[in-house]
Amino acid sequence: MPVARIGVSLEGPLLKAFDRLVRDGGYRSRSEALRNLIRISLAHRKVEAGGHAVGTITFLYRHDVGMVTHRILHGQHAFLRSIRASAHAHLGEETCLEVVIMEGSPGEIAKLTDRLKAVRGVLFAEAVTTSPDLP
Repeated sequence: MPVARIGVSLEGPLLKAFDRLVRDGGYRSRSEALRNLIRISLAHRKVEAGGHAVGTITFLYRHDVGMVTHRILHGQHAFLRSIRASAHAHLGEETCLEVVIMEGSPGEIAKLTDRLKAVRGVLFAEAVTTSPDLP
């Protein structure tokens, strides 16, 4: 793919902060870091605009709380068209970590996240979403 060169003007303190971001982020160049930041911004805008989204919901729960596993599974069944996969890990005697991979609208992903947060025994639930359609 052809690459276009552009010029960017930054004030001294902003450039120093950006160079720290480049170094600390492990980027090979300013251009690589800038491309990544642009993609992140575009992805957020697409998701916020209600576009097609992909994402994960990560949640931690206590499996010893009565019926928690049943309630979690029952809540997920309403979203079968959006759920692509899940992974489950036992963290200890009482806690489990689960990750659900989804594709669909940002609203659907948020709705399932909220539903999981409300289940008694769920300690944490958070979604990370992005657009699958980035340049």
